[in-house]
Amino acid sequence: MADPKISVVADTRSSSTRDDGIQVLRRAAAALDEIATAPGRLRLVDLHSRLGLAKSTARRLLVGLVEVGFAAVDDDGRISLGDRLLGLASANAAHITSAFRPTLERVAEATGETVDLSVYRGGQMLFIDQIESPHRLRAVSAIGGRFTLWDTANGKATLALLDDSDVEAVLAPLEASVADRVRAEIREIRTSRVAYDRDEHTSGISAAGIAGRAAGGNIVAISVPAPTERFTAHRDRIVDALRGALESSAWCS
Repeated sequence: MADPKISVVADTRSSSTRDDGIQVLRRAAAALDEIATAPGRLRLVDLHSRLGLAKSTARRLLVGLVEVGFAAVDDDGRISLGDRLLGLASANAAHITSAFRPTLERVAEATGETVDLSVYRGGQMLFIDQIESPHRLRAVSAIGGRFTLWDTANGKATLALLDDSDVEAVLAPLEASVADRVRAEIREIRTSRVAYDRDEHTSGISAAGIAGRAAGGNIVAISVPAPTERFTAHRDRIVDALRGALESSAWCS
């Protein structure tokens, strides 16, 4: 009969190995998030400081990411996302864009305004597609641009889908009064499904947005920005179009 103590030790080691592997993956994901939020601007010293890791640990992590093509370091030591990861991200974004394009077209036709498609990446909203309004005065965001979560319609709609602990991490740097206001908005969004940016991110521009989960677990948002005066006048029409977009088959049920 096998010694039960030996079996217990073997199981413990197996569990410990799995835990170590998960920890490495979490650290790698956290590192990539930091790199994505400041591409080409961080160095090793910034990475280990932001992650709260020893410099030697951060160096090993970075070396591993570079070896598999998920990160790159230039001659000045500045870190950016690697070609392999960018290729995967581009393919993923192209799939999402293709799936949601008909929905964006319907919203654009119903509102006559610019319609944006964005995806949650690295603690920000990454814009991946857009249909521009025919109006001479219109809101336009650059494809590939990144917006913050707490002061944008697409960002707030995304926050409403996150766990409370993740929401608090986003709100932690904000002034208490601002954080409290955003928390109250998130509670409303979780019921109404529609989020608003009322001259918050860009003066003179307001927006409404929705978010949901798409293929691969991606959080995707559709938003309609417009000059505030026109947005206010046509808000009901914009919100109705966005609510209709929630019925799109592009979302995961």
